[in-house]
Amino acid sequence: MLRTLICFSFLAIIAFTSCTKKTGSKKACFNISNASPKVGDTLYFLNCSENYKSNLWTMPDGTIQASRHASFVAPAAGMYAVRLTISSDYVLFVDTTNVIKTFTSVVP
Repeated sequence: MLRTLICFSFLAIIAFTSCTKKTGSKKACFNISNASPKVGDTLYFLNCSENYKSNLWTMPDGTIQASRHASFVAPAAGMYAVRLTISSDYVLFVDTTNVIKTFTSVVP
């Protein structure tokens, strides 16, 4: 009985302490290299996020990039959206947040 109580106490301590963050408060952030791109220009997305473990970029064409910074070439004139999703590390689960920015590409 004592052995069961000790095991249960140990598991309870692990469960309650494992939900704390290993890092500070996270913030998803990125900048776009060119506010008024022309069709065919390469846009660079510069990650300025804080306190994250991993990130994923979702490009306007649906492709995913896992690099710290990303790039995209607008194939035609129009409005495009780019999403940056960052993840913090929790021991029992992953906490994510994201930011979406749009840009409009114009004919040169």
